Amino acid sequence: MSDLQIVLIVIGGLIIAAVLVLNWWQERRFHEQVENSFSNLNSDALLEEPKLDASKLYDIEDDFANDDFSITDDSVEQETSTYQETSYESEDISIDDAYTELESKQRITAKEVKNVETPIETSSIPTPANLNPNVKPAQHDGIKAIFNEAFNSAPNSSNAQNDLIAPSVQANEITLEEPALSLPAMLHAQMDLVAMLYLATESTIDKLSKVFNGLFDGYDRPIFVHVLDSNMQWLLLNDVSAKPEFSDHKVSKVTCSIQLADRSGPVSRSVLNRFQLAVETLGLDIDAHVEWQSTGDPLAMATALDAFCIEVDKTMGFHLVHGENGAFTGTKLRGLAEAQGLVLAADGTFKYYDEAANKQMSSNSDSNKQMPSFVMFNRDHYPFSQDMLRTSVVKGVTFQLDIPHVKHCTEAFNHMVQVAKQMETGLNAQLVDDNNKPLGDIQIEKIRHQLKIIHATMLTRGIVPGSDSALRLFS
Repeated sequence: MSDLQIVLIVIGGLIIAAVLVLNWWQERRFHEQVENSFSNLNSDALLEEPKLDASKLYDIEDDFANDDFSITDDSVEQETSTYQETSYESEDISIDDAYTELESKQRITAKEVKNVETPIETSSIPTPANLNPNVKPAQHDGIKAIFNEAFNSAPNSSNAQNDLIAPSVQANEITLEEPALSLPAMLHAQMDLVAMLYLATESTIDKLSKVFNGLFDGYDRPIFVHVLDSNMQWLLLNDVSAKPEFSDHKVSKVTCSIQLADRSGPVSRSVLNRFQLAVETLGLDIDAHVEWQSTGDPLAMATALDAFCIEVDKTMGFHLVHGENGAFTGTKLRGLAEAQGLVLAADGTFKYYDEAANKQMSSNSDSNKQMPSFVMFNRDHYPFSQDMLRTSVVKGVTFQLDIPHVKHCTEAFNHMVQVAKQMETGLNAQLVDDNNKPLGDIQIEKIRHQLKIIHATMLTRGIVPGSDSALRLFS
């Protein structure tokens, strides 16, 4: 350790010690202040026999001119003289006898208590004006009665505590509602406007298929109708209506959904209004309660979804063009492409399928459609065919990756670059960008970075690239 570190450690230790000492001193000072603030009790008014000191008693009279209590000089002189004439027959008279006689002789007229507002009755407080020579000191039980009356008039602390606890107990006794029924797996809350129809009485798939026959024809957006059978499974009505084994299945709930956007743009207001009116009318026809699963404006949702599609609907690609040796033959191109795992498809392109990714996607979805990781096609836009490749030469090809359609787009892009470089060497060709500039590692890394940003944006939106939802949205 260096000298600076040792010095810093020592300084830190001194600061901590100083803080501890300061806290101890403040705590001790606080305890001393508390002890000085409370004096020792010399007596207990409830446990000891009270002694009546007549010299300290004053009469409290009403001032009728004011609502407050006041003591005038005349009343004080009169009460003092009256009290001085008071004498006790015996110093041994018991306090109990004194208060018994006092209670029997004390009276307060209505005029004396006219404007007095106090929780304790005035008649229970002895005053010098009410005392006479025969009055004896107050009894201990009377004082206790005054305190008991005052305490009993206060709210019951136990009842107040129960009142505070009661709401929480009632809250705990509230029965939790059942969780909302989940939607069919293929539907997406941000992609589809969904209406849930609760049937008053169960119906069969055969009857419902007749009701829905031709109901949603003529729409320019995909519409899906799902039914919930007795096994609590969502079934696409179009798939099961033609199957006899499903015709007698009981249905309790139905969902009608319309896709809000695709690559052609967002759904229009007129189409939305037409769909909503059709669903509400359907609910009346089949005696079903309709609940729309979206609380926002469907048109605003469709517009936002279309803007998202424009932002992420990108394809990443580059070109492989002939070099100094001129155009390469189609036969050689096909041989190198098939050697790298590419397959000539019916649409005239070479496609690469990642078997592991497609197998995983098929297991997680109901669709068995395989999606290519990337494609290679003729840069001159002439489709490839076996006859064409045998008799023609090719000036250049394009490698392209459709980001929303590929589940692991980064890995697919890396493999596409690897295949292109292998074919670049075999064909003595050159990789270039859209401007026919040579494509080096720096440019490829920039493309890879943009691809990662788009992939993360889609995940943030809740639409996984390569999923069924992405394939529907970017169809």
